[in-house]
Amino acid sequence: MVSRRKKNAILGILSGLIILLVVGSCVAISVPTIKIHAPSLIFNRYTIYPFRTILEHCGSVVTWDKQRHEITIQKGSNSFNLSITTDQIQGIPIYVDNKYIGKSPLQKRLFAGKYEVVARPAGYAGSIRYLTLKAEDAKDKQIVLPVDQHSYQDFLDEIIRLGYTPIRVMDYYNHVPTTKKTIVLRHDVDVSAEYALKMAEIEQARGIKSSYYFRWSTVDPEVIKKIRAMGHEVGLHYETLAFYSEEIHLKSAQDITAAVQQELRSRLKFEIAQFKQQFGEMYTIASHGADENIRLGVTNYKAIMEGENPNDYGIIGTAYGSITEHFTYMSDVGGIWDPFPYPKLENNEGPFYILIHPIHWATSYSLQTQSP
Repeated sequence: MVSRRKKNAILGILSGLIILLVVGSCVAISVPTIKIHAPSLIFNRYTIYPFRTILEHCGSVVTWDKQRHEITIQKGSNSFNLSITTDQIQGIPIYVDNKYIGKSPLQKRLFAGKYEVVARPAGYAGSIRYLTLKAEDAKDKQIVLPVDQHSYQDFLDEIIRLGYTPIRVMDYYNHVPTTKKTIVLRHDVDVSAEYALKMAEIEQARGIKSSYYFRWSTVDPEVIKKIRAMGHEVGLHYETLAFYSEEIHLKSAQDITAAVQQELRSRLKFEIAQFKQQFGEMYTIASHGADENIRLGVTNYKAIMEGENPNDYGIIGTAYGSITEHFTYMSDVGGIWDPFPYPKLENNEGPFYILIHPIHWATSYSLQTQSP
């Protein structure tokens, strides 16, 4: 065990080193670019923020590459000074292009370019801002990122209050009439079947039916049976390309030849038949975005189902493709709303297609589910 005194001594030494680095870097600010080694013992999410803040106050632009243990300090001529804050609640982790820069409110310098600025809270949904900085723009900018503090119960109550009617994906393909007040409500069960069940119960208490898509890794016969009994749609969240790519070691999208595509289609047909045999009738399927798909730059839908007749697969449609062209699409992928839904809902910019992942609403399930 390290004593408190020793810990304080270590922290003091580290702080002294950081201050020396900061002072030295400010002195060397006339140098266009400085790269320094950034060991994790000294530079981490706790120490990088004050280090960066001091340097950027001196006019530099600081980039921290956590994986490479490297900090780049660049002369900040013609850079932009951003004031980033979050709506209603502060202390929210902020990321720029997936790199942590501190908690709101904060200041950040950036050069001209395109960026993704994200507020990523714990326990509820954050938001994303696609930012383009041009040389002719004002050098000082303010960004306010909304944070969704609604429980899932509150979210449903809000769409009901605004007069929206949720439907299932299968309802769209069965030609249920849609209006500007229609919401296709879909859920991808990426992690936990139990969370999906709790979400389905919250919806049932409000007379809402939606679509749930299970990966092979999350299927649970009892949960699926209960969700289906509530009137919800259940389907396969397929990742056929990802599985096959790992099996035969595809290197890039160019390796998806006509022969590979034909094999993928045969495999998906087999998966659909297996899912039906084990869990009952299925009408639509949804493509899953696995890490392997990101690496290849190709979705399961594009590699397999794009241009195909769903009837040849024993289904009536898919959750992607032409269906999304008829709706305003919104999603909470990664726990980040894109776009932030409430202004669009209030402004009647529907009809909507909303993808919600049960895993991102875990704090809602500890609340007592009550009928509205």
